[in-house]
Amino acid sequence: MKKNKILIVDDNKLNRQSLADIFRKAYQIVESEDGKKALEYLKKDKGLSVAAIILDLIMPVMDGFAFLEEFKKHSEYKYIPIVIATTEDNVENEKRCLEYGVWDFIPKSFHREIIWFRVMNAIKRSKQHFLEYDSLTGIYNRQMFYQKTREMLDDSKDETFAFIRLDIDRFKMINSFYGAAEGDRLLRCMAHNICGVLSAYKTYTYGRLNSDVFGICVAVEKEQDALLIAQKIREQVKKNGELRCYLETSAGCYIIRDKEMEVSAIYEHAVIAAQECKGQYMHHEALYTEQMGKEMQREQQIINEMDTALEEKQFVVYFQPKYELDGYTPRGAEALVRWKKPDGTMVSPGEFIPVFEKNGFIIKLDYYVWDQVCQLIATALRAGRKPDPISVNVSRVNLYNPNFLESLVNLVEKYRIPPEYLHLELTESVFSDTENVILNAVNYLHKAGFTILMDDFGSGYSSLNVLKDIDLDVLKIDMKFLSKGKDDGRGEKILAAVIQMAKALDMPVIAEGVEEKKQVQMLKRLGCNYIQGYYFAKPMPQEDYERLARKSHE
Repeated sequence: MKKNKILIVDDNKLNRQSLADIFRKAYQIVESEDGKKALEYLKKDKGLSVAAIILDLIMPVMDGFAFLEEFKKHSEYKYIPIVIATTEDNVENEKRCLEYGVWDFIPKSFHREIIWFRVMNAIKRSKQHFLEYDSLTGIYNRQMFYQKTREMLDDSKDETFAFIRLDIDRFKMINSFYGAAEGDRLLRCMAHNICGVLSAYKTYTYGRLNSDVFGICVAVEKEQDALLIAQKIREQVKKNGELRCYLETSAGCYIIRDKEMEVSAIYEHAVIAAQECKGQYMHHEALYTEQMGKEMQREQQIINEMDTALEEKQFVVYFQPKYELDGYTPRGAEALVRWKKPDGTMVSPGEFIPVFEKNGFIIKLDYYVWDQVCQLIATALRAGRKPDPISVNVSRVNLYNPNFLESLVNLVEKYRIPPEYLHLELTESVFSDTENVILNAVNYLHKAGFTILMDDFGSGYSSLNVLKDIDLDVLKIDMKFLSKGKDDGRGEKILAAVIQMAKALDMPVIAEGVEEKKQVQMLKRLGCNYIQGYYFAKPMPQEDYERLARKSHE
């Protein structure tokens, strides 16, 4: 909405009309005879169309000072300039008005040109202020912060500067629980805290970049000073007692080596450092290192190549057989994805899977693997063979994909394969998420005929609750479970108890990561059903697995 109105607040009708005549050609005029009615108009308008307010101080109902007191409480009016119209030369009144944030004064002698220029200058300054400052906190906005930081770096000689990127942890949650007004108050508090901490330093800039993200550039003597500044701000934020919630900040700090670097690029380095703190309890400040930069570059390289890799089928499905302990016979496999580049180099799943889970590409990759496995099963069925089930991994991200369940069902229908041939592996960590989402997904998949495996059973802290509340079909236990702690037989006893419990629940147990003969012997003794691991077979290409599967059924 265009700010095209001037609000004139004066109880004298002749005064209002005389002022209105000065501005009528350029602005729409809104007249109010007291402060109360003026506030009512502003509330209705939300201050969106008012370019300036000309205010009389002495009025009935609500005088100018009472109006200013109430006006100051509304941050949304912050950039509406108020010009006082007065006949008195009263120093105390003038001082009091300035404390309330009044922009200028005009005489009621009605010197038309002086009144026009004073009000126009106030409007121009307010527009400029709006362009340079954040309307909520009153500090620099992103554009002005970058500009002032650039000027500061260009003017500096021997000083070392640190750039700090700060945000409030779980700010969206705070907004949801306490409302936008409290969230806004917290942001203003954050700006105030930053200002207070930086006042001890000589050269600095700071601003609000977006939402709850703030930027600081400050001259420091030592690198660790950057972390100390961020820590002090965090301590100040935590003292905010008006919100009964746990408040923390995350800060990424970058020591500027090249002052000619673009401020936006400097900021990105601080962002990389800040990511080291996310989700890390007791780790709230991080200093950028070259290793972080290399990891980020590598991650970006993976992202740049992922779409092409999928189109060119550089992702290859390998199969690691599962062996039945009774007879050591292959009984199906787990499908695992590998990335083989055109030059023959392999990208480790440990390198690309976390990146894809973070950016959502794992949804496409999961589907690609499922499709390849369904094709393999369909080929075997058309050849008259009865293949063993193959399990595929379902990432946590997919469970929140609204198309996941339908796409999986459509896939088995597309290849005309019974769903019992496609087993679905969910890691135990998935079940720590929203229980209703997981429960509904498992129930849907069971009704559709799929078998659900819980992978990495025992690695988390909710295993028994999950087994109690969610109907799963198979447990997978990683043998790494036994490698931690002292070797006093405790792990084996726990493993035996898990296997007995699974049998009582009618759930087969698969032990994966089996690499030694003594592990095989122990698992057989404990009554484990299946094993998977390097002792019998590493993950292998599709042709090798098909050959092994056919041989096992001869």
